[in-house]
Amino acid sequence: MINLLPEPKRLVEKGGFTGVFREIFLEFEKGEEELLELARLRFWNYPELALIQEEKEQAFLLCARRSLEGIETEKPKLFREQGYDLEINETEAVLRFEDRAGFINGVTSLKQILSAEEKGFRLPLCHITDYPALPVRAIAQTFSWYAGYGRFGFDSQLWGYEDWVQYLNICLDNKINQFNLVMYGYWPFDLPGHPETVFRDVPIQIWNAENRRWLTVRYTHPNLEEPFMDRFIRLAHRFGVKIFAYVGLNSYNGAYTIKHPEARMKPPKSSGFLNDFDSLCLSYPGTADYIIESMQEIARLGFDGYTLEESEEGFWFCECEGCKKRWHDTTNTPGEAKHKANMWLLRKIYDAVREINPEAVIGIRAFRQPPLEKEPAFLKECVDSMPEDIMLFWAPGLYVPEDEFTKWCSAFGKERIWARDTESNSITSTMGRLYRTFRSNLIRYEDEANEQVIETDIRQHKGSVRMGVHGINGFMFEWYGLFMHLFAHGNYGWGSVMDEEEFYRKACELNFGELGETVLHVMKSMVTIHESQIPLYTTPFPFQKNKMTDGDIPAIMAAKENHPKLMEEIEMLRRRAYNDPKLRPWLPHFDKWANAERRNEVIYDLVLAALDYERETDPAKKDELLDQILYYNEKDFDIAKEMFFDINPVNETGVSSCMFPYHEMKRLIHNIRHPEAKDENIICSGVEALGWLWL
Repeated sequence: MINLLPEPKRLVEKGGFTGVFREIFLEFEKGEEELLELARLRFWNYPELALIQEEKEQAFLLCARRSLEGIETEKPKLFREQGYDLEINETEAVLRFEDRAGFINGVTSLKQILSAEEKGFRLPLCHITDYPALPVRAIAQTFSWYAGYGRFGFDSQLWGYEDWVQYLNICLDNKINQFNLVMYGYWPFDLPGHPETVFRDVPIQIWNAENRRWLTVRYTHPNLEEPFMDRFIRLAHRFGVKIFAYVGLNSYNGAYTIKHPEARMKPPKSSGFLNDFDSLCLSYPGTADYIIESMQEIARLGFDGYTLEESEEGFWFCECEGCKKRWHDTTNTPGEAKHKANMWLLRKIYDAVREINPEAVIGIRAFRQPPLEKEPAFLKECVDSMPEDIMLFWAPGLYVPEDEFTKWCSAFGKERIWARDTESNSITSTMGRLYRTFRSNLIRYEDEANEQVIETDIRQHKGSVRMGVHGINGFMFEWYGLFMHLFAHGNYGWGSVMDEEEFYRKACELNFGELGETVLHVMKSMVTIHESQIPLYTTPFPFQKNKMTDGDIPAIMAAKENHPKLMEEIEMLRRRAYNDPKLRPWLPHFDKWANAERRNEVIYDLVLAALDYERETDPAKKDELLDQILYYNEKDFDIAKEMFFDINPVNETGVSSCMFPYHEMKRLIHNIRHPEAKDENIICSGVEALGWLWL
């Protein structure tokens, strides 16, 4: 059986295989020389297979024909723009297409169904007619995520050009055709006139394992050390991949709010709101000009469009005198004031960007504050408040009935909707690098208010295809260890309705061969408990609300018992990846799993000690248990320090935050032991969590 993902629209297996070959002769028409180079680039992970432009007796013939005439499909426009027809016979294959994207997709499919033999390769005899269900399959990958707001460097933030090229190739293998590059915090490019907002020479503490001390270094984003963004965008464009800037509409725009706290929005007095640092006061002199200037610079860099994310304040908006007069006095609620102000800013950005690139696509991720189920009148107001060619990247979010999506499609129009909310990938980052993809990775998942798991992403993608919207966006805030999300975005964004379990199995088999079964077993078997789930952790954290109880002890003990087997399997995968060049790109993924699973084991003991503490009545024994908890807390942090360096609290925003609960755990235990000298300086579990405390 031929295994090809994304799942093709039509695949007829003829039975049998071609002869064995080590070269492919690509025959193309005069003037089509670029096809050979594109095909060679698409065979990025097959250096032993040559694509040649001269006929040889032992070479397999691949005929490229720019014509799809006579082939009927359900979506003729998408078929012409991105589709292909590939027929493989014993001695030759014919690849028909009309657009370059179709050629690339066809060559990609051919590569994926290659079968390695002792003396070369062969192909299954088959006929494939394929095209996407939606024009756009986008991923949102981190280029600079919340840099300076609690996250300095991790995962794809640390990549140079070659890393991004490898990732682009993997995305092309999954027929992704748009990148929404997330750029939050310090800008990862030069911004003339505002050097203080650029990600250059930023002080950060890293762990020096040699003397077990923290060391302060100056960190610069890789794109500023050796600029490559322009080169990467040009390469992506050769493959028909659009590059969008995923930035804040008025939030996390460079480091302006860090360096200019006076320009931040003014929260209500004695409100208790902590996230008063992410957005600029639009009445403060120069702030709107700064935002517009930064958006224009992005246009000059060659980006094809924007995904502008509205900040997540739902219950307050700037209450300086200027904003009161401009926004509050003409609205009834803080949410209405925010909406009106942001739409004013959106029009300013819209006009300024179009001066530089009239073709730029401008989209927003907005209207997210509760209630998530919107009234039709509100949606109409949203539609009427912005230019008609503003696209929507959030329609709607999670946690709502399916008919809410129908309501948004009706209000905005299907062509304007480029994505629903599919951000389960980001939850691993939010949870301090602890692996969480499937429902099975959690204890008592059914009690969680948060639906950010891959099963929900797949449901959202299927709904998008069913409604026939313009595209999907799959969040990929982190890459290492989380590849199944990307496979899902590609497969279901292409239009597959495949059973989930069948998809997981096929995806692992296709990418990992004989190791696929082990890879899937490890992914689904890791059981993750976030440190905030221990009973004595009282600091609000919206992404894992249910606390562990005595009733969870059997599940925890089962996870402990399974831990040695999982570690054996992960170590085997790491060894195989070291030794097999084909698997080498996946080695960092298995490294991250090893780190996460080692931490899981420690956190199990942390939770069990905390539950013992809750039951214990003897003061002396309770004190001993607090020592145990502190020991496991340190041990957990030590393992994290082996892999990550952005793990200490950041205070530049005025709110102390850290993605790892380690520091806050120590504060809470200090306050238990010293009620007479309490430390009231909360260390929030991730600055981005603050906007979600309504969950």
